[in-house]
Amino acid sequence: MTIDQQAQQIRRRLEEERAATVSVALFGQPGAGKSSLINRLVGHKVTEVGVETDKTVDAARYEHNGLVLVDLPGYGTQRFPKAGYAEQFRIRELDLFLCVTSGKLHQADTELFQELRRLGKACIFVVNKHDELWEEGVETHELERRKRADIERHVGAGVPVVFTNCRLRTGLDTLQQLIAENLEAAKRERWMRGARAYSAEFLVAKHAACEKYVATAAAASAANGLNPVPGADVAVDIGILVRLFSEIREGYGLSSERLGLLRQSTIPAVAQLASNVLKYAAREGVLTLLKRQIGRQAAKSLARYVPFIGQAIAAGLGYTITSNAGASYLEECHELAAQILAHRLEV
Repeated sequence: MTIDQQAQQIRRRLEEERAATVSVALFGQPGAGKSSLINRLVGHKVTEVGVETDKTVDAARYEHNGLVLVDLPGYGTQRFPKAGYAEQFRIRELDLFLCVTSGKLHQADTELFQELRRLGKACIFVVNKHDELWEEGVETHELERRKRADIERHVGAGVPVVFTNCRLRTGLDTLQQLIAENLEAAKRERWMRGARAYSAEFLVAKHAACEKYVATAAAASAANGLNPVPGADVAVDIGILVRLFSEIREGYGLSSERLGLLRQSTIPAVAQLASNVLKYAAREGVLTLLKRQIGRQAAKSLARYVPFIGQAIAAGLGYTITSNAGASYLEECHELAAQILAHRLEV
């Protein structure tokens, strides 16, 4: 395969990875906290949350960083009868379903679950507002056991059940992991890259997924060769790297507003890392980082992806520079996210 063919192949792979999405649909009774759960899953406020419990009158679709969250309306209502519901809301095209409840499981939810099972779709039961699961004199673990048993009486044994509280951010790490486990490999990687991390384990998996994506984007940047790098006889596509850095930040939940607040942190490591992440965010910062990588060896952490990139591209100076820059920026974002998690920062 020629270097031009390798370049075309890597550009196609990058576009495919950028276009990939994971769609998760939520259903359940009003007031269960679906909107809050959607915001927590993506780590960004994409839907308004209120105390009112008006029924969803149509499917609401929220997209953020490759994740598509769909809030489904009531099943089997006069407006949305059972017949044709799956076709109307394209149930077969959605990757995963969450049945969200904070009280008793309703018949409509049970019936929709049975329809999903018939279609071969995975569904996780989320008992939200966990702090409201209370009974005087009864331990929490016993109340959870009863709730699981009640759900299984309605839908059958063996269904995954997780308890969450969006206000206190409890159970979200378990839910994120359950979602990942119920997705096929490619979708799982996309979920890991895009979803908010609530545990150190999820952060590690996110880093691995991002690392692979960095290798692809770095190779595409090196192959395009549009912008000369001062101090090196090589040209790269800086636009690809600017977008890559933005996607890495989004994946770690590091918006410009959040980074601005973190720069003012009283924790020195957090403030410094936030400054570095912001420093290299724009085109000029990316160029500065590229110049710092001149003369360095290819990033060892990305070496295992060389067979997927193509030897000719991976052997070039352009890839050495872009892969080191991408790996360096990923490490800064990852370490900042780890510090935020360790210190339980709420910004």
